[in-house]
Amino acid sequence: MRCFFYDPATVTGKTLRITGQQSRHIASVLRLTAQTRLTLYDGCGEIITGEIVHVSPEKTTVQILSRATAPQVTSPLILAQALLKGKKMDFLLQKATELGVDVFIPIHTRYCEKKIHALERQKRRWQRIILEACKQCHRPVPMRIEQPVELTQLSIPDCSNLIMPWEDETSQPLTAQLISPQFPTLLLIGPEGGFHPDEIHFASNAGFTTVSLGPRILRAETAALTATSIIQYIHRNLDPAPR
Repeated sequence: MRCFFYDPATVTGKTLRITGQQSRHIASVLRLTAQTRLTLYDGCGEIITGEIVHVSPEKTTVQILSRATAPQVTSPLILAQALLKGKKMDFLLQKATELGVDVFIPIHTRYCEKKIHALERQKRRWQRIILEACKQCHRPVPMRIEQPVELTQLSIPDCSNLIMPWEDETSQPLTAQLISPQFPTLLLIGPEGGFHPDEIHFASNAGFTTVSLGPRILRAETAALTATSIIQYIHRNLDPAPR
């Protein structure tokens, strides 16, 4: 079934409304008709199965057939990613959403080209990318994107696994022994130019464990997705969904 997000304020009894861009997409692009079933998310964990009663570019009315609640994440993954240039951040946000990252924190480091103050206009686009990725991968609760911060201002959760892939790490791979599944994991990824030695020193003092992702030098976005996949596997967040 097609997936869409809805505003809980539009629920009236056994029906709800979808308006704006989503309704135009339903009516004019997908050309869905009455009696088509949809999956609907409120963005906070509620999942509704509904059936279209009326559709137009301005408003789509849906009859609520059933409700469910998405299971809560027991081992959250926070990805702190140094700002990337071009559309690499767009790509990474999309794939991090698909892989189940819970929180995404853009960070500014010494070798980043982008500046924090220039990012406000991009955050709206990033949010749209996240929501579209959620619809594609059937994710009911979107990844939360935080305000960009300087690396030295990064908030570190208590009792968390602190992991930092680093190209100069030669002895420690990313293994299950470094991850306690009952705690959240904060994954720190650098920019295309890597971390400055002062930033390595800062991360080490903050408690991060530097790890190797193999013998090859990976692009920043490749390193982020590789480490994310390994950690999600260790957390068992890649297990098949129960039916």
